[in-house]
Amino acid sequence: MSLRLKMILGIGAILLLVILVFAILASSGQGDHLLTAAKHEADLVATLSERAVADAMGRGEQEAVQEILKRMGESPGVIGIRIVDSEGTILQSSLPGEIGGTLGHQERSIRDGATQEVWNFENQTISVFRPIPNGPKCGGCHGQDASVLGVLNVRVSIPTNATEMDRQWTFMVLAGVAGLLAAGGMIWLLFTFVVGQRIEILSQTMSRVEAGDLTARVADDSRDELGSLSASFNAMVARLDDARQQIEDRHAEEIRRAENLASLGKMAAGIAHEINNPIAGMLNCVRTLLKGVKDEPRREQYLTMLLEGLSRVGRTVGQLLSFAREAKPHLVPTELAPILHRCLTLVEQDLTARGIRCGMPTDVDLPSLLADPLLLEQVFLNILRNAIDAMPDGGSLRVAAHLRQRPSGPFAEVEITDSGTGIAPESLPRIFDPFFTTKAVGKGTGLGLSVSYGIVRAHGGVIEVQSEVGKGSTFTVAMPLSEAEAPYAVPGPPDRR
Repeated sequence: MSLRLKMILGIGAILLLVILVFAILASSGQGDHLLTAAKHEADLVATLSERAVADAMGRGEQEAVQEILKRMGESPGVIGIRIVDSEGTILQSSLPGEIGGTLGHQERSIRDGATQEVWNFENQTISVFRPIPNGPKCGGCHGQDASVLGVLNVRVSIPTNATEMDRQWTFMVLAGVAGLLAAGGMIWLLFTFVVGQRIEILSQTMSRVEAGDLTARVADDSRDELGSLSASFNAMVARLDDARQQIEDRHAEEIRRAENLASLGKMAAGIAHEINNPIAGMLNCVRTLLKGVKDEPRREQYLTMLLEGLSRVGRTVGQLLSFAREAKPHLVPTELAPILHRCLTLVEQDLTARGIRCGMPTDVDLPSLLADPLLLEQVFLNILRNAIDAMPDGGSLRVAAHLRQRPSGPFAEVEITDSGTGIAPESLPRIFDPFFTTKAVGKGTGLGLSVSYGIVRAHGGVIEVQSEVGKGSTFTVAMPLSEAEAPYAVPGPPDRR
């Protein structure tokens, strides 16, 4: 049962009880009022009849008494008017058939003395017995022996009592039903538009919070009980949201710490592998050379191997140093096309060894940038080497450069697209994190893209990546044009779509 229906039934029951009590009290009061009115009517008829009869008797017009009683008896509600002597014989009556008769035993017992009333609720009548005193004007006819000559009896019906009560009951019942219906309708409207809607909003907000949306709030600024409840609920949800945020931040921090430790361990193993393997090869070359190698071509081969090993170690150490200290570019007017061609030349041997097809338009026409050419070369080399590593069985590599208008101004963009293995969606958000790598141990330190990201950001640019597993990746390096061309603000963080 809904709260609305409970309120309507409860208040309706209270109203019904009040109406019933009022009806009982009104009915009782109405009955007393009707009985009093009937008594007053009987007294009034008796008084009028007494005066009219006394006046007629005083004038000696005894024949007029019967006519007076007859006419008075024709009044509405009057049953009969009788004059009874001291013996109980009916001398005169508005009903001629009663003349000569006698009163009943009960009426005869109260005919003398003061004025008295006899109620007959069975017949719905009231009888008033009023003594007729023996006055001075009566002495001529009746003598002075008796103080009371007889009794004037007036009988009045109270037929309107039951009828009026029924009408009153009918009116009160109908009024009560109409009142209950009106009260129910008003309560329904009040509950719906004043209370129900606010409770519904509170219930919907609770459902949102139950579903996990701790940003939900109840918009209720009222200063009543529901407003206080809404404010308390909002405060509770705010505390829950803060607690959850603290837990999530702590959990995320623990996850980052664990990931960093794992990445650091993997990086340490990779660095050890990157350095240990060249060192082991160089030791073998040194031992062989110390034994004395007379074959000049073989001697040159060992020296070349020593040079390559040292370069490999130097490259690994250089990456660590680049990551350890923030790159501070020395900005000079720089052309992108020569840098891209030089980078492709440096990796040409690896491209040929892997059977990778490479394409780059020769008509690249971009305005000069304010940039550090050595650092940009390091960025493009890192991306190219990653692309080559992603195509161990060959593939295609495409390098393109063009201008693009971004919200913060014109940018020169370099797109490097490979057809390699691609990057898993769960790894995309972390590819620029330090020490993160998807390569096997010894194949990378996880610093290349992180260092490249820092270099590009230092130039006010962005790196974006799009990748699909099994189809390849596209890295976009976007650099703002020189301040002479476009002095625009630095864009936001890299887009990792």
